[in-house]
Amino acid sequence: MPHVLIIEDSYLFGEFVADAATLAGAGSIEVAESQAAAERAAARRAPDLIIADVCLRHGTGTAAVARIAADGVAAPVLYLTAHPDRCPSGGRVIAKPVSHDRLRLTIAEAFANHATPHRQR
Repeated sequence: MPHVLIIEDSYLFGEFVADAATLAGAGSIEVAESQAAAERAAARRAPDLIIADVCLRHGTGTAAVARIAADGVAAPVLYLTAHPDRCPSGGRVIAKPVSHDRLRLTIAEAFANHATPHRQR
């Protein structure tokens, strides 16, 4: 079952996203509240899907995703943000606010459309 890394600095919204991911079929989830925490989490266990907010209190989700990819983790990315204009190309963007059903369906679709990624060295 897929492992999901959620990069979100709002505890309540992180739980909202984690619940949607669980219902979509995630086998395990880790929520990181900062760029550095996200990078450490991905180093411990490569995610099969990354769901990232763009603006964090400490760092940015986009910088975390770039660093994780540079470290060899090939995982699809869903940017879940109130700032879609700040998202780089290469990931799917979902604007906040988002309904739980739409988020769950989008995550399930991401699982279905992507083979389990791996570290590329």
